[in-house]
Amino acid sequence: MSKPTEKLSTKKIRKYFRTRKDNLLEEISVISYVTKPNRVQEGVDPRVVTLADPKSHISEQYRSIRTNIASLSPENPVRAFLITSSLRGEGKSVTAANLATAFSQEVGKRTIVVDADLRKPNLHHIFNLEREPGLSDILSQGMDVDRFIQKPAVGDLYVIPSGKTPANPAELIGSGRMKELIARLKNDFDWVIFDMAPILAVTDAGILESMVDGSIMVVRAGRTQAVDVERAYSMLLEANAKPTASLLTSVVTYIPYYLYRYRYIYSHQYYNT
Repeated sequence: MSKPTEKLSTKKIRKYFRTRKDNLLEEISVISYVTKPNRVQEGVDPRVVTLADPKSHISEQYRSIRTNIASLSPENPVRAFLITSSLRGEGKSVTAANLATAFSQEVGKRTIVVDADLRKPNLHHIFNLEREPGLSDILSQGMDVDRFIQKPAVGDLYVIPSGKTPANPAELIGSGRMKELIARLKNDFDWVIFDMAPILAVTDAGILESMVDGSIMVVRAGRTQAVDVERAYSMLLEANAKPTASLLTSVVTYIPYYLYRYRYIYSHQYYNT
């Protein structure tokens, strides 16, 4: 009769892994890396990992995207662009915040992000700013934009929140004042990023896209339907817009341990921490 197998307790399992920690790390071929914020600056949402955890693998991915955007068209650089999605809940605002922060971390490059989602804005929550005054006040009341570009709102990043929800968002987005604002911001900044409402919900993104250099569509893995992405792209094209790229969010990333270790050591030395 065989001896009953002893049931391992949580305590014993933890002890086992502690004793084998070093060997296990060498044996594991891949690991799942989840960023853990080291700091939160000025109450900023920790999902802005490019600010909260700049040494992380995810922050490095945003910097890679930054490089790709900057090299899309050397002759006609994409300096002012919008970020949108098919539907809500795909991560467009968090993506806009992280990309804007990554661009602002370039030495000598001035970056501004504008919350142009006048219906359900979110950037003021992400960056812990007052929602009013903002873009709607600039467009409807002729408020001087200088009050928003005299000093950075977060780190080296300038932010224009949405302002009060207007009765006519689409008309404000397509107004002559918006064209003037875009020209002014492109003159004062190296990068201008607009966080826009989802394209299938309202027409705002299609209207603004024809005024800027390009657009980036955010697609959430495991959630966004292919038919919704196709419809969104069709609507942008019908509006004479210039869809530039797509970003896939909510992707679980696995990287080899040796590569993770190399990146950790390299970034540790680079940031001198």
